[in-house]
Amino acid sequence: MSQIRRTYSMMTVGFSGQTSNPVYIGDAAGGSLSLSLITADASSAYTVQGSNADGFTAAIPANTWSTMTVLGAGGIYAIQPGAAWLRAIESFSTSSATVILSKQIGGC
Repeated sequence: MSQIRRTYSMMTVGFSGQTSNPVYIGDAAGGSLSLSLITADASSAYTVQGSNADGFTAAIPANTWSTMTVLGAGGIYAIQPGAAWLRAIESFSTSSATVILSKQIGGC
């Protein structure tokens, strides 16, 4: 089976909001997900949330998001596939970090 790899810049330096746009990850069930946090600010914290709401035909309801993990230091983090949607939330708006999602669909 072939592999498809995609990268999504969820937040970048200068990002104007505290919540990233949702990214569809439901197709990565047989693949892998990782988040990369690049920051020089050790006090930053980013909450990663997942939702299984539809999201294609209507906005994702606020009460369907669940916290999957919190990123507190720079590095690469593995995310367990299973949710349909993923988003990142900055604890306070400092715009001093970059959060990148790497998604691999399919096996080797």
